[in-house]
Amino acid sequence: MRNKIFKDQKGIAGADALIAVLLIALFSGLIATISYNIFISNSSINRMSKATSYIVDVFEYVDKIYYDDVTKDNIVNYFNSKYYTGDRSEVKMKSTTEETVNTPYVAEINVTKYNQTEGNSGKLDLVEEITMRVTYKLGSKEQKVEMKKIKARENLITPNKPDLSLLTVEASYRIYPIKKVEDKWKVCNENDISWYNYEVGNWALVIQTQRNLSQQEEIDPSSLESGETFYAWIPRYAYNNTDRSVRFLYSNSDNYIETDGDYKKVVEVDSSKYTIPTDFSTGGKKLTGVWNKEETSDVFKNLNNFYPLKK
Repeated sequence: MRNKIFKDQKGIAGADALIAVLLIALFSGLIATISYNIFISNSSINRMSKATSYIVDVFEYVDKIYYDDVTKDNIVNYFNSKYYTGDRSEVKMKSTTEETVNTPYVAEINVTKYNQTEGNSGKLDLVEEITMRVTYKLGSKEQKVEMKKIKARENLITPNKPDLSLLTVEASYRIYPIKKVEDKWKVCNENDISWYNYEVGNWALVIQTQRNLSQQEEIDPSSLESGETFYAWIPRYAYNNTDRSVRFLYSNSDNYIETDGDYKKVVEVDSSKYTIPTDFSTGGKKLTGVWNKEETSDVFKNLNNFYPLKK
């Protein structure tokens, strides 16, 4: 009887061992599967995040440039000059002539103008859609991230808005915009829509002073205190010495705005006819305008010939 019990116990022990081995194998496989899935999930998140970051960078670049500069070639050149460093590069954007790109990440861009889509050919060129796709491999499968952005033509306005950051203020002095109201000079602010109007000779003027001035406070130009100075904003322009005409230029470009019916477009100034004063460039940087207090300067006189400053 006892021998039988021992035999039964040995059988039970053997079964337990077999079950234990099976459980270990099962859980080992389960743990391996879970670990692999976690690895794939983390890789997926990391690669998707990387792909998304490339698209975000391009869209931020698109936000910074003019509407007319948003072209496929410009974006491809920007992207590849920043990220592509050769065969071992991680990412490259396809150009219009490339069929394949052998990199872990492949970027593609497409720019479509709204007035070039079906049924909209007669519309104004005011909006374009930018589509960017980044593809990459995850395991044996190809994954992609695709996003779209709308770019609207900027409000084309000239003369350029006065830029107070370009005016160097002496220590302990303050700057106040001023405008003429019923033949009297009064303090205003830079957001005042009636601060300036160059077509009627109301230039954007400011006063440099150590006084604390309040809005609408009257200024007498004939009795300025010591150290007080008037500055005039000279917006970027090109002039023609032959007919003494002036074209206000758009932003810091060498282009002006031409109106064609309801549509405004950017046109490059004819350098054979017009001259852009050197005052609008400093250290290789093009300026949207300059602040000037010398009425004898060429940049002041040329503009004053066409749009005389009212005093």
